Amino acid sequence: MRLETIRIANFRNHRLLEFEPGPSITNIFGRNGSGKTNILEAIHFCALTRGFSGSSDRDCLSFGQDYFTIRAGFVSDYGSRTNIRVAYSPETEKQIFVNEQELQTFSRHIGVIPCVTFSPHELSIVNGPPSERRRFIDTAICQYDRKYMSDLLQYRRILQQRNSLLSTFDDYTSSHAGLEIWTDQLAGYAASIVGARILFIKRFREMFRNVYTWLPGGNEPSLTYHCSLRTVGNEVSEEELKQCFIEKYDEIRAQEIVRKQTLAGPHRDDLHFFLDKHDIRKYASQGQQRGYLVAMKLTMHRYLHEMSGERPISLLDDLFSELDDPVSELMLAALSTSGQVLITSTNEKSGSEVTSFSIEHAIGES
Repeated sequence: MRLETIRIANFRNHRLLEFEPGPSITNIFGRNGSGKTNILEAIHFCALTRGFSGSSDRDCLSFGQDYFTIRAGFVSDYGSRTNIRVAYSPETEKQIFVNEQELQTFSRHIGVIPCVTFSPHELSIVNGPPSERRRFIDTAICQYDRKYMSDLLQYRRILQQRNSLLSTFDDYTSSHAGLEIWTDQLAGYAASIVGARILFIKRFREMFRNVYTWLPGGNEPSLTYHCSLRTVGNEVSEEELKQCFIEKYDEIRAQEIVRKQTLAGPHRDDLHFFLDKHDIRKYASQGQQRGYLVAMKLTMHRYLHEMSGERPISLLDDLFSELDDPVSELMLAALSTSGQVLITSTNEKSGSEVTSFSIEHAIGES
């Protein structure tokens, strides 16, 4: 997949900006606060229907403006073209059009424009709460597996209903008939989600070890999936997983009634990361954590390419910060064979595969 052109209006600090990246690595450079990241965020809207900074749609509106628009043209590795238009105003909320057809369900667009991101705030995937690591897994799988996305949405809906019912129980003697119905449905979707995650981690782990070898230091990376069921083998069937969840919910029913919430399921699972068998959150330096995350993102690119047959667009914000020159050079060499890559930096990067784009020059021409 490749972005041919993008035009943004009233988005963040850009009143009007047009941008045509190169086919390989495009380095968007300029001083801090000049709007480099905003270009990546606009592309992210076109690919995943939202920004990657966690901000609301309203926060992306330029100060004093009452709407923003993003128009972008993409071409696939097979030559098919896709035009995306994102429009937002506080009155109409967000609208997304694909080839001039308005999307009624945003989730159906996920995976049409495969995308891998890196930004400094994503270090929370490595050192932050479990929810960040679950989001990492879910974002990856949803880009190539529509059933997983559907199951995830259904699971969240049923989880909300089950928690709502648990909140009405006064004591252990409350009727459990309704709870059992929701539990059976929840266990089914939980089994499907966990099964897909286990398969993802098994494949991802093998790729990750190979990708990580380009980082100097000789450390041995590993990652493990921690499920609410504690020990889950790679060969367990979905039906077996469902039965395990049903038994788990039966085992912890009294605790759930006391705490009035669902205490097991994929919404409470986690990933653990290691270097030389040491927990990276406790023993790795910030530079090692950053390198680990970069390697994960490179692995994600290769994984999505293998699963979908389409090379994702890579959006890498402030990638070279805290990476020394030898690692940065290795990084550029690795990225030069990774399809279209957009990188922001304060200083211009050079290389035979690098197209430079000065954000300050572009603003001056607008």
